This record gives sequence, structure tokens and C-alpha cells, in this order.
Amino acid sequence: MNNIIMELKDHMRDHPIINTHCHHLQDHDFEGLDLNAILRQSYVNWYQVPLEDTYASRANYLEKNRFNSYFVWLEKSLQELYEFYEPLTADNWDEISKRIEKAHGDKEYHMDILREKCKYEKIILDTYWQPGSNNGRPDIFTPTFRVDPFFYGYDPDARDHDGNRPFQLYGDIPQDLDEYISFIKNIVALKKEQGCIALKCAIAYNRGLDFEKVSRDKAYKALNKKDVQKTAEDIKVYQDYIFWKICEIAAEFKLPIQCHTGMGQLTKTNAMAMKEVIEKNPETKFVIFHCSYPWMDDVNGLLRTYHNVYPDLCWLPLLSTSAAIRMLHELIEGGTCDKVCWGCDTWTSEESYGALLAFRFVLVKVLKEKIQDGYITLNDAKDIIDNIMYNNAFKLYYGK
Repeated sequence: MNNIIMELKDHMRDHPIINTHCHHLQDHDFEGLDLNAILRQSYVNWYQVPLEDTYASRANYLEKNRFNSYFVWLEKSLQELYEFYEPLTADNWDEISKRIEKAHGDKEYHMDILREKCKYEKIILDTYWQPGSNNGRPDIFTPTFRVDPFFYGYDPDARDHDGNRPFQLYGDIPQDLDEYISFIKNIVALKKEQGCIALKCAIAYNRGLDFEKVSRDKAYKALNKKDVQKTAEDIKVYQDYIFWKICEIAAEFKLPIQCHTGMGQLTKTNAMAMKEVIEKNPETKFVIFHCSYPWMDDVNGLLRTYHNVYPDLCWLPLLSTSAAIRMLHELIEGGTCDKVCWGCDTWTSEESYGALLAFRFVLVKVLKEKIQDGYITLNDAKDIIDNIMYNNAFKLYYGK
């Protein structure tokens, strides 16, 4: 058993990786970065445990968070990067924080982690604060283009969950629905020309993913109602129409749509809610981010039925390591290891490395069990590693 584990670890240790999803911050955000800043820019902070610069607050923060998977993998990353082997405590907090701040005195340190420690060859970057940006580093970052603001063209003051409005990002936009669709298409064409290789939809934080097929006339009527008369159903009709048109545009420009599924507003955000739009847009490639956690069975059902579905494990090993293990077992059994991808889905290099450690752990555990059960061979396992870490993402995004 130990020999299998060692061979698998050795095979993936220096393996080049295409990271399919990341929100890596801009260079200036890493200036003066310390432990507090890393934690506040991490998923650990999503548990909303207060963190103040006092011994008691730090101790409480660690006590409340120490078993959640976000913290566990971030701590492992920090231990390896900053060479400490005991748990993070309120007593060693300041010392670790000083090591982090000193390391980031080198302005390239955060990029060195991505390139040299993580071995990322390419990272698909989702800068929701500036859709379509590559952070000024086209050598490693390839942008996806966030389309969420386009769902809010019905009202100059309407905005998505990140605070973005199409009027703010693109100036005056057409008020005629047909002209607006042409406007969206022209922007997508421009973004592709500028290097974007996918579209990204994260509207599950605002509404359900039940995009129904609606007629142009119905969408027109919903849009043309006065703002005070627009109902939630009118807005849904408008947004449904926009998404179906975006799917057509994605197929025309051969751009996969990366869809945030699962966590979000938690009402109709499971992947199965997208069944109709997936089924009726067979030329559009739908990448199912986070494997619809906690509704992972949806992905397995869709994947076994529709050829244009691509599962992405991004975030899942951090979100729930045991869920990622279960999911990968089922993806292998579904014969879809030529489609599965992974991305870190993080903001800082430290958390990105933690996400990679979690992903490697999942790979080793699942593949070891499959080998021991006689389901696959060691060479099969190495092929699966090659596919999920690199080959699948290359074919989907770069091999056109």
C-alpha cells in the first residue's frame, strides 16, 4: 500500500497543472500581506467568526474554525510554505504573520508560489471586479469572462451580487432587446479576441438556475414594463431569455460556459435545474463548477445523459474533502475521466496551495482505493492524474 501511495505522490509532485478557476488578487493586494489578511481573504472567513488583534480573539477564532476543511488545508499550506510544524496558535500567531509579511516583501513571491510550488502552467482567471482581465500577467493567467452583469440590463440601478452593473461597466447600453443581444455578442467577440477562453456565470448567488425557454415576445413584454410594474417573474423571464442567448453565443464562438452550481442562494441552484437549457443547447459546452455540491448526484445524472456536460472539481476538495472523494470515485466509475478538471477557486497563493494539497490528497486516496480493489491499475491511475491535472483542461480550453 505504501508503495502505491509513494508512486502516486511522486507522479503528481512536479506534474504541470492547468488550474481551471481562480480569483487571484492583483499584485498590489499582496503588498504587506500578513496572516490576518490571508485569513480574511480566505474561505475560512465565510464562517464569520470575529477576528480582532487580541490574544483572546485569535484563540476563539482558531477554536471555532480548527476543524473546518477550509482552515485545515490553509493551515497545512502555511506550515509548509513558512516552515512551522506545530498547529497555528494564538501564541505563535505574530511570529508566523511576520514570516508571511517578510516573504511578501518580494513582490514576485506570490507568483513564485503559483509557478514553482504549485506547478501551475496556466490559470484560468475570473476577475469579477474587472471581467475579462488577466491581471497584467498573460504568461500564466488566461481570463474567463464573467457574464453576470448582462442579466441586469433591465434597470440602470440593478446589479449582481458583486455589485456590477452593465451600465457601469460598459456605459450606455441599448434599451431594445434585440440590440442588447447584439451588444452582448459584440462584447463577447471582443473579449475572445483579447484572450478570454471561456464564459463564467455565477448567478446562482442571486437566483435559481432554472433557465426556462421563453419567447422573444414574452421577454420583450417583461422588459418594456415600467420599473415599478416589473415583478420578480418579469425579471426571471428577462434573465432566462438572456441566458439562452448567451448559450447560443458561447456555442458560436466555441467558448465553454463555466457555471457556478450548488452553493449560493440554495434555491434551485442544483445542476439538475439546468437540464432543459443543457439538453436544448447541445453545441454549448456546460462546465459544472463545484460538481453541484451538495447535490452531486445531479452531475452524475447529467454527465451520463448529455455529451456537452463537463464536471469541474474546483473548490470541492476545500469545501468538503470527503464529498470530493465520493465524487471522484463516481466520476471514475462513470467513465468520464477524460472530462474532469480542477481549479483552486481562491484569492491568495497560500490558499491556492492549500487547495492543491487537498486535491492531491483526494486523488491519492481515491486512486489508491481503486487500485487496491482491483478496479484500475497503477498505470491507469497515472493516466487519470495526467488527464485531470492537465490533459482535459488543455483539450477543453486551449486545444481548439
